[in-house]
Amino acid sequence: MVTYAELISAHPQKWKDAADDWAALAKYALNAAHDVREQGAKPLADNWADEVGAAAAGDFVKLANQLESAYDLLLSVKMVMEGMHTSLELAMSTAHQLTDLARAHDLPLNDDGMPLECPGPNAGADKQQAYTEIVALREQALRQATEADQQTKAELSRLTAAVKIDDPDKALKEQNVASHVEMDMLAADIPPKNTDPAAVRAWWNGLSEKQQYDLTRAEPVRLAQLDGIPEDVKREMRGTDRKFDRIKMVEYALDNWNKDDPVQFDNNCTNFVSQALDHAGMQKKLDPWDGARGDDTWGHESGIGIDWWDTSMYYSKSWAGAENQQNFMLKHGGEEVSPSQARPGDIIYYEQQGPNEHIEHGNTHHAAVVTAVMPDGEIKYTQHQDSYQNVSLEGRLPTTEKAEGQQNIRIVRPHPDWY
Repeated sequence: MVTYAELISAHPQKWKDAADDWAALAKYALNAAHDVREQGAKPLADNWADEVGAAAAGDFVKLANQLESAYDLLLSVKMVMEGMHTSLELAMSTAHQLTDLARAHDLPLNDDGMPLECPGPNAGADKQQAYTEIVALREQALRQATEADQQTKAELSRLTAAVKIDDPDKALKEQNVASHVEMDMLAADIPPKNTDPAAVRAWWNGLSEKQQYDLTRAEPVRLAQLDGIPEDVKREMRGTDRKFDRIKMVEYALDNWNKDDPVQFDNNCTNFVSQALDHAGMQKKLDPWDGARGDDTWGHESGIGIDWWDTSMYYSKSWAGAENQQNFMLKHGGEEVSPSQARPGDIIYYEQQGPNEHIEHGNTHHAAVVTAVMPDGEIKYTQHQDSYQNVSLEGRLPTTEKAEGQQNIRIVRPHPDWY
């Protein structure tokens, strides 16, 4: 258990500096893997066709795989350290808030952060409330710091045991686990759902504007469930135009990422995004004559309950086609935003840039839901058809590009203009 004295003397910036160093090492490993493939394995395979050349090319491929695996593992360590940095900063802000409350209401604290005395019945309602909030804030801060400390220790130990992995597929799975650990650490920084609203308000008010902003992008679903979070903050997270509820969209994606969709297409990635938008309250746009099958529509009609027929006759072309959906959303009020502007409820589209014999250049062929944006700007997304929840765009993109060629990542924020 982390003590109050240990918490207030912590140095979270050291974790941030370490995270940056590990991120730099990861990037170096990835660049080295690319160079080994392009300047070693590929020329040998193209120009030296006998057994000796094949063996030499194989050695280069093995080295490139080792470096790619190192990238995933190094990035995993970076995620854990980012999580520890964020958790410590938030816990320290909470500790400072309880100190300010103690001073404002003349409630001196002992070395363990507890008020020296419990105010009596004649102390006044404000002082008694302040005492209650101080105790709750202290419990919250120490819980945050302790859980972050324990999770960091456990995950770094796990990653240490994985250091000899030289299979990029296995290393990527380790990275996915680390991504979830980082999210779990951040979730533990938020008061539990049944916390007294006054304590939630005190906790929220003790955070800096940046910390508040960061949490709205990283954990909107959990924040929205808390009584005591300002209503204007919840409205901003849900979407101020009130056309659909971005929190419900994210919640649907997180809850259904590994479940069957209500209707199955040959490729369900974009179908999954549409299901999330539908669940969030986006209204359908149907043609008065052709229903969902019109040229400028989004949505579906009831159908007859047979997927192969319903998907062809009762669902719009923009429902499950990534390029059709992207173009429809941009045509009808949507805006394309940069990765630095991304927020939960945006849609990620993959547009083919590099050579691929199966995907035409410039074709948008994949879609996913942005479900979190971390304080350092890392985008987490959730998808169907190869189902993943809260995985790193930065972390997984190199694997996608290795398999499918270079991608142009487009992030679209829907603003439906048809209602």
